Amino acid sequence: MCAAVQRSSCVMSQPVRPSNRGIVSLLEEGIRYERGGLAARAVSCFEDVTQQWREDPASAAEAWWRLANQHRLQSRWFEALEAARTGGTLAREHGLRNHEADALNIEGAVWMTRGDYAAARPLFERTLELAETPTTRAKALQNLGGIAGEEQRFDEAQRLFEQSRREYAAAHDARGEAVSLLNMGRLQLERGNTEEARVALEDAVYAARLTGDLEMHAAALLNLGIALSELQSISLAEERITTAYGQFTIADIPVQRVRCLMQLARLAALRGEPATAKICLTHARDVAASAQLPREIKLIVDQLDAIDSPGQGKA
Repeated sequence: MCAAVQRSSCVMSQPVRPSNRGIVSLLEEGIRYERGGLAARAVSCFEDVTQQWREDPASAAEAWWRLANQHRLQSRWFEALEAARTGGTLAREHGLRNHEADALNIEGAVWMTRGDYAAARPLFERTLELAETPTTRAKALQNLGGIAGEEQRFDEAQRLFEQSRREYAAAHDARGEAVSLLNMGRLQLERGNTEEARVALEDAVYAARLTGDLEMHAAALLNLGIALSELQSISLAEERITTAYGQFTIADIPVQRVRCLMQLARLAALRGEPATAKICLTHARDVAASAQLPREIKLIVDQLDAIDSPGQGKA
């Protein structure tokens, strides 16, 4: 499931003083870079804002959790946890409950990305307890729904996703709507409702494109490609997944690059091209090892073993 972790608008818990306008503008500039896939520029803006914590603790706390999310996406796990916890501490010291909730949500997302749901779940639950805005509640609900889906508790996942979508609608959060469509489509895919999944994921691609969020657009393309492969539309699936892989490579998001490569390997195997599939998987294994992704490494090894098994026609 796609982790719904960020990209709310800048929500300040205190009125912005005129002297803080420059700090807020820098934070907003970082968010624009973030959504445009320019990670290095976004990180630079967020780091500059964190240095201004005395002048504007609310902006600094938000910059810390956004910085943590950038580290998470690029598989810098220690840095991600350190930034999320620093932002959470700053928010707690200044009574910024919603900022603390956002920081806890990102910390949970780090563990979720690494497949440690036992560590992630209580952080998302605590996020819900602290959250003061519908967008922050929606993100935690999406992530709890993602865990439920991965654990094949499909009814619970759907309930959480629907509840999250209502929160996003209340916040008029267009990106959140795209996240909801993506996760609902993915859930339908896991339930075996492939045609319903395709429709939802096509809507997610369109919605993500309207927001201008390149990472979300790529995630929607990847999942649409998976649905199309299930419908035996191999060429269309490969086109969507290859496009997603390019966007994730530009944005330097290893875990999503690995997932794209695994799907491209599966498509190659379906076409009866085991050598091509092995090339994709070997590259995926190298990326996963470098990014310290134990869950993905296991899946890749299983996929390689399946290709090597006598008489195996699919990955």
